Amino acid sequence: MMRAKENRAKTNAKRLPTMALFLVIMVALLAGCESDDDCLNCVDLPPPVVPTGVYSISGDDLVIVQWFDISYAPYDGAYNDNVVKYVIYSRFFEEGDQYDPNREFFYIGEVAWDENYDGETGQHWFYDFDVENGLQYEYAVASVNAAGLESALSYELVVDAPLPMSPYVNGNYVPVTLQDVAGPLSVQSGFNFALAAGNQANLNAGRVDPATTVADIVISFEGGVPYATANPARVVIQDFGVFNSGGQLYFEGVSWAPAEGYSQTGKLEMVPGHIYVLEIRDTQLHYAKFGVTGINPGSVDIIWAYQTIAGLPELKAPDDLDTGSVKPAVVSF
Repeated sequence: MMRAKENRAKTNAKRLPTMALFLVIMVALLAGCESDDDCLNCVDLPPPVVPTGVYSISGDDLVIVQWFDISYAPYDGAYNDNVVKYVIYSRFFEEGDQYDPNREFFYIGEVAWDENYDGETGQHWFYDFDVENGLQYEYAVASVNAAGLESALSYELVVDAPLPMSPYVNGNYVPVTLQDVAGPLSVQSGFNFALAAGNQANLNAGRVDPATTVADIVISFEGGVPYATANPARVVIQDFGVFNSGGQLYFEGVSWAPAEGYSQTGKLEMVPGHIYVLEIRDTQLHYAKFGVTGINPGSVDIIWAYQTIAGLPELKAPDDLDTGSVKPAVVSF
């Protein structure tokens, strides 16, 4: 918590309105360029255009910010004085902040014109690890030219809330196995999402004995077919459908919990590749989702995500958490 507060409390802040003209000119005159010869031309550059297509992807104590590349003639993919880097800003967000045109953003990083770029999608990306599950953050991006002139902040309202979820190892989510409530391992047939989120170091922290611990869902088998039954005292559930990509569960396919469409019976068949969304009401309303990655004799493998912010239905997650050469794919809403 302290890291995030310190990072977003820096004095290098930026407001939504464009800086006063004389400050822009001073920055232009003092900023450095690629070379002394270039600087003769740099001071005559106009401010760059504002980045577009800015959006975010939630992870576990992680937010990925993405935006479209800005190209100037001759559009050859080479260095161009008009845009040499992008600057990423962030701030803590509370509902209602979006109506304040003078809210301040704080510098959190930058990306060079040729870094973190996917030529197929035309997008750049930035990983913000200085975030915590259970908090909301707002993001904006600005472009910078060779004279040091900075554009206005991006116009999109980009708010994100990282959330706990199944561990992600070597490009795959690690599932938890839930047993048949009528089988010999019935003590492993229930799942409590809040318990899982509260102890992520333990893969099976959310797996509970429904006879002794409150379970949000319980697995049962009828004629060899697995079902999940929601706790009628606190949970409603719906099958959001199949989400497959390349033969694997596309967990990122469900990014937002719907307001309606929940099962009247609270009992749904478990189907590989399907994602299920839950409303969990205890003292507060929380949203969760889980996907079925495998069906075994007498057990079901699931991966999960749980939004710790009460009342917030955001459930999205990144495609790939590898921060090396592999970039995240676009998440569709």
